[in-house]
Parts: sequence; structure tokens; C-alpha cells
Amino acid sequence: MEKTLKKPAKDFMAKKVIAVQENENIKALFKLLDQSAILGVPVVDDKHHVVGIVTETDLIRHFTTLETPHSINLLGSIVYLNDISDFNKHLKEHCAETVKDLMTAPAITANETATLLEVINLMSENNISRLPVVNKKGELTGIITRKDVVHQLAKVKHV
Repeated sequence: MEKTLKKPAKDFMAKKVIAVQENENIKALFKLLDQSAILGVPVVDDKHHVVGIVTETDLIRHFTTLETPHSINLLGSIVYLNDISDFNKHLKEHCAETVKDLMTAPAITANETATLLEVINLMSENNISRLPVVNKKGELTGIITRKDVVHQLAKVKHV
């Protein structure tokens, strides 16, 4: 089991990664995810560096009901009774038209040399389901999902 836990990410990551760029249209993103039957994608820049990630959580938040903050009208001005920063964040997500407006940034990534144990800890500590993998230059080279991790752990139990 110890040998499996020390296996580098490059040995069990998915090497064919679907990624999008920040300026991609939200409609095209939904179509891509639906046709590819995946729940999230890394967002990359022109040099293929990971700048963010869009997951099913981000997509669902795009359609949540927007609750306006409590306010009062005082002498012709609106006075908010609570912090409106959360409202502003959700408003941006709700009105998103490009991937940049919707993505979580920065994305948590793992290096190709990260071990399975390090990947497990990173995913667990950050409560994430997918982890883009990058090389020494920071370029996207793969992705690891929880399914990949479970598959590796299942191999140990079958030995």
C-alpha cells in the first residue's frame, strides 16, 4: 500500500484534459460540459497555465435565487443594513456571461510529482473533487478526480 501512496500524479492522472479559456462564453461552456459528460474544467491562459476552474458548484450558483440585502430608504438614499459583499459576489455569478465571471480563481493544482497521498490530502483539505495537474513550468498536463483516487485505492485492496 505504501508504494501506491507514493505513486506520482503523472502516473495516474487523466492526460487528455478538456480545458477552456477565460473569455469563453457561458453558453458554450454548458454545451461543452453536457456533450463531454463532465462536471468541471480547468481554465487556462494562452500559455496553458491554469488560472482557475469551473465546477458544477459554480454552475449551480449561476442559477440560484438572488436575495437582495436588507435596506432602508433614508432621505432619498439607500442604506444597507448588512454587508453587501456576498450579494455583490452572487450578483456577478448570477449575471456571468464569460467563464472568467464564473470560475473559481486561483485554482488549486498539484505538480506532476505529487504523490497519491499528497493528492488525497490536498483534495480532502480543500473539499474539491477535481485537481488540475501542472508541470514544472505551470502548464496543464492532466487532471485527477476523486474517481481516479478511488480507483488507485481499490487496486491496493484487490492485491
